[in-house]
Amino acid sequence: MKRLQATSERTLTRRMSQTRKARADHRRRRWLATSWTTAVTKIIVGSAGMVFADRAAVASRGQRIMRHRNRTWAPLASALAGAMVAVALARGVHAETNATRRIPTFSSTVDVVNLNVSVSDGHDRHVTGLAPDDFKIFEDGVPQQLCLFTQERLPISLAILVDSSLSMQPNLPAVKTAAMRLVRTLGPGDQAEIIQFNHKFAVLQDFTNEQAKLEAAVRGITADGATGVYNALYFTLKDPRFRRQRDDMTRQAIVILSDGEDTSSLVSDDQVLELAKKGNVTIFAISLRAPRTSTLDTEAPDRASFFLTALARETGGRSYFPAGLAQIDGVYDRIADELRTQYALGYVSSNPMRDGKWRRIAIEINQGNLMLRHKQGYYAGALRALRSAVGAAASAATGAATALPRLQPSPQD
Repeated sequence: MKRLQATSERTLTRRMSQTRKARADHRRRRWLATSWTTAVTKIIVGSAGMVFADRAAVASRGQRIMRHRNRTWAPLASALAGAMVAVALARGVHAETNATRRIPTFSSTVDVVNLNVSVSDGHDRHVTGLAPDDFKIFEDGVPQQLCLFTQERLPISLAILVDSSLSMQPNLPAVKTAAMRLVRTLGPGDQAEIIQFNHKFAVLQDFTNEQAKLEAAVRGITADGATGVYNALYFTLKDPRFRRQRDDMTRQAIVILSDGEDTSSLVSDDQVLELAKKGNVTIFAISLRAPRTSTLDTEAPDRASFFLTALARETGGRSYFPAGLAQIDGVYDRIADELRTQYALGYVSSNPMRDGKWRRIAIEINQGNLMLRHKQGYYAGALRALRSAVGAAASAATGAATALPRLQPSPQD
């Protein structure tokens, strides 16, 4: 009887010990999962300067009340998802920081207004070799201090848009030849995309520096349908693939060729013009119809010419009206040469208000008989909401560490 009682006591003790051990193991697994994920999140978020850590920790601690074993790893999945978001944002912040530190454009707690400036003489030849002291910048009539200046050969990100409406069919062979000629002028660090548009919008070749692919895309352009100039420009400016090409070391440009008035777009010319003014993209427009002397709004070719001229002028580009197909090669050559010889200027506005209002820019040069082309202004404080939120979170999280510049895109981006 005593042996049976002793055996029962040992069995009961062993089972209680196993139960306590199982419960301890279960609690330890929950604690490890919660602590590990919280720690990982804090490390990742801390390195990014973000403020997601507290929320992740609270959410993870809330999972500790779950007793079911199958739910033990729920906090891990949740925290890993948050960590992945933090990593993506951290990479974006650090990538911008590294790219921007390479000059010529940057901004810290203030915004640098970036300008691509073309200078030509009375014979329409591009002028190089000017010094920073040769330029004077004014914003809304107020002199500004130049803080960035270079005429280095910067990489080019070029969108080549070709009107492929049915009316272009007789002109397409010459236009294709000229477009391929432009493609061949691209340097090793340049990229381009090929887009054809009529009543539709088609990216025939995404951004690449492989000339063979670009030329193949140009050869694939076919004529059909109506003309949608406004749609083509609007979609290009909004296209994430084009927006991803924005970089402080890259000149962005659009070259669009069309032969007539828009007949099928869903957006207006004003919408396109406003969108272009919000970006830092230089637009070169080629119209195969020469502008008429009449200014009547009923003249369709005049409306097209006026729009293309205004678009090019506002963005610092140029509009061309070749008299014939034989001149198209020369036009594309001029555009390629201008992109290679532009000056990159930057200044910090003396107006601290970031109210989203339009600021008019004027540039003077102290050498006579020279013509300047540059964008005509920008909207103050037009930063994207996500990047503004990321910058604010980084500033709040890093505290005193913000003595180092927190680099962000310029206001026109």
